[in-house]
Amino acid sequence: MNDFFKRMFGHLAKETQKETSVDKEVQLFINDFVNEAIDTKEGYTIKLSTLEYYKMLKTKPVGFKKDVVRLLIYYKNIGYRGINNSWVKESYYVKDVFSKLVSLLMRSSDVIFDEDELLQLSKELSAKKKDYFYTSEWPIIPFLSKVEKLAKNTTLTPKLKQSLDHIQRLVSNQRYVYADETKVLNRIKLIKEGPKQFSISSSDKLGKAILSTTKAFNGEKQEAFILLLNHFSKGREKSAPTKAWLKDAKSEIELIGKEFLVTSFISWIGLIIQILKDIHKDKSYEFTFASDENIQLLRSSIWMSSLLNDKDLNQAVEDLGLWSFKKLSGHGAVSVKLGNACIYAFSKLPYKHGVSRLTKFRMKIKYPSVQSLITKAIVRVAEAEGKTMDEIEELAVQDFKLNYDYQLIQNFNVYKGIITIVDSSTVTLLWENEKGKQIKTVPKYVRDNFPTELRVFKKQVKDIQTNLSAQRNRIEKIFLGKRQWTFLQWKELYLENKLLAFFGTKLIWNFTKDNKTISAIYYKGKFVDTHGAVNIDFKKSIVELWHPVTATVKEVELWRAWLLENQVKQPFKQAHREVYIVTDAEKTTNSYSNRYAAHIIRQHIFNALCRERGWRYQLQGQWDSHNIPTLYIPSWKYRIEFWTETEGVHDSANEMGIFNYLQTDQVRFYDEFNQVNMIDVPSIVFSECMRDVDLFVGVTSIGADPNWRDGGEERYQGYWISFSFGELATSGLERKALLENLIPKLQIKEQCSFEGNFLVVKGKLRIYKIHMGSGNILMKPNDQYLCIVADRKKEQNVFLPFEGDSTLSTILSKAFMLANDDKIKDKTITSQIERH
Repeated sequence: MNDFFKRMFGHLAKETQKETSVDKEVQLFINDFVNEAIDTKEGYTIKLSTLEYYKMLKTKPVGFKKDVVRLLIYYKNIGYRGINNSWVKESYYVKDVFSKLVSLLMRSSDVIFDEDELLQLSKELSAKKKDYFYTSEWPIIPFLSKVEKLAKNTTLTPKLKQSLDHIQRLVSNQRYVYADETKVLNRIKLIKEGPKQFSISSSDKLGKAILSTTKAFNGEKQEAFILLLNHFSKGREKSAPTKAWLKDAKSEIELIGKEFLVTSFISWIGLIIQILKDIHKDKSYEFTFASDENIQLLRSSIWMSSLLNDKDLNQAVEDLGLWSFKKLSGHGAVSVKLGNACIYAFSKLPYKHGVSRLTKFRMKIKYPSVQSLITKAIVRVAEAEGKTMDEIEELAVQDFKLNYDYQLIQNFNVYKGIITIVDSSTVTLLWENEKGKQIKTVPKYVRDNFPTELRVFKKQVKDIQTNLSAQRNRIEKIFLGKRQWTFLQWKELYLENKLLAFFGTKLIWNFTKDNKTISAIYYKGKFVDTHGAVNIDFKKSIVELWHPVTATVKEVELWRAWLLENQVKQPFKQAHREVYIVTDAEKTTNSYSNRYAAHIIRQHIFNALCRERGWRYQLQGQWDSHNIPTLYIPSWKYRIEFWTETEGVHDSANEMGIFNYLQTDQVRFYDEFNQVNMIDVPSIVFSECMRDVDLFVGVTSIGADPNWRDGGEERYQGYWISFSFGELATSGLERKALLENLIPKLQIKEQCSFEGNFLVVKGKLRIYKIHMGSGNILMKPNDQYLCIVADRKKEQNVFLPFEGDSTLSTILSKAFMLANDDKIKDKTITSQIERH
């Protein structure tokens, strides 16, 4: 092999040399591999492990794989463009393929390089790099992993250390050293230092706290604690502890004692949390809150927390994880390393303690990479328990010891604290004295005499609220999950767990037995359908969440009427859920839908909404950033794409180069093999996905911004008008149907009527037309625009049979205000009304 290096890399010193003497078979293989990658790519990337040539490569001898690595590095360094320049148009993509393939091969456990080979690879990875080295150009981390493995078994030669020094200098010489570069620099530093005893840096608060903990011991206990810290220093290069590391950690716990470790770890974590809070408060952009040595010790304590499984320590780890991942503007997450350690710790706890915290993380932390990490962690827990991911998440839901009124009551001597779930977005805290009189603020007696208990109790409000939001989002996704339960499973989850029962008793369920299905809701202690109590043997039935797309129009109407009559407020739209069916236009286009094309949407809001709804998308800007918003539905093995364009909005970029707006285009559906024609998409998949797209457009369109007419760009004024006052989308039509049912029950009914797509309100001063799609307002007789920005705090207390339609709430709020327009005091509104 060394002769090969001499033959091959010696050519690089000669600028005129264009070919190598490597085996022709390897050259041809790489050429065919890259051609397959080009032929099968979609967009700008591809998963190489799915290629047939990659599967073939895995069966090749180790020597052949090494030759591929070396030749790929050589080709990239000389700008190789394929036989007869056939890859010129795909040169950027081909270089990406080279890098990914080198990474895959170098991560292979069977591909092992000796020191001379690693020395040559080190030189060639940084070939032609005189001043700087971008780590993104080559998979440097897999290369360093190979060096680390070698360093564990032998001392590195001076030449290899010098070569690593060279890479280190090149990386450091960049104008900006980002997180990836810092990771490489730290990795090289650890390799050169080799195995060593732990060290604590006293230059920061964390180091001083750890030293203080060490000095608190005497004799054998101190020796044991020092051994623990030495154990903590191991695995610095690992993203998670090994089984051997955890086994040794268990022994250390027995020597030192669980109680002392829990107290110490909580203290260290609390210190770092306060530092992170200060960083976010001061918006520090350049900071080092703890040295690498001290961070490693803290990270190891977080790993060990999974073995200790203490309630207070688990809570501290949760708080640290959320603060570590909290986005700092212009920087991102403050400490991914600590955040990832928290995710790992929860994945190793008994599932009843860990999974609910992981679910909370997944709801609050929106980075795609972290979302993926959390999902993988939950899947590992589920597999270990012999469950699916859906099952383990349901089983792990805390009930917070709620009573049947969805309250948590705690006594503080003569006072009671009462936490009450109002709806899935509202949790209240009230107090009662010994006479049963309600008090809104915390009694002074409780503050003075129960400070610790009060702090814990008040935190329950946030915890219940967070879990409510997480469960509402999870349950709504069941529509596309193909989830079924036996009746006894369903009863244990959605009736006996009181937090889930808050949802289970407000939703409609299908119960199937002997091929017969009925829909029912659990109301006031019994199952009822739209006609009253249902008397069947539920115990042997299979339960599913009811969806209106599977029901008749008559059944949907009956359920809607039942909810209004019985004042049952659903946590999200179910009976009133918009149903989307394939239109004649979509049957004509056949392979795609143009139903939501040609809209101008606000990209930043769209990006946030995509993440909330589970779609994959990244902001697009004035760089090679094009990507397609995509939803994956594992249970159906479907992929949905909502195409967006930037051609007409290139000049709308902000100072960061990110486009403020996007233009919408087609919606396409794919199964695991091919694109699917509209008519062949399963009805529930089509309806739910088009509902998401309708939501995206309805919320993020510039037409949904009431201030646009006066402050928006002139070129989009025509679109704004057509959206604000044009035809109603499916969501608008559903809103109109509900308003037609609601308005006759309200005190302003005599002042309201309907005119096409508008709710017409007759005030004392003027007549107003509220568009039931956008919520925007025109005034008669000349259709003068009236700009009113909704105040969420002043929305009318009108019963709605579901949560979540902010536009509907806004329309009702505006209707009540305008019905009494002579009492409006806001001059920004009255000045518009008085202008004729």
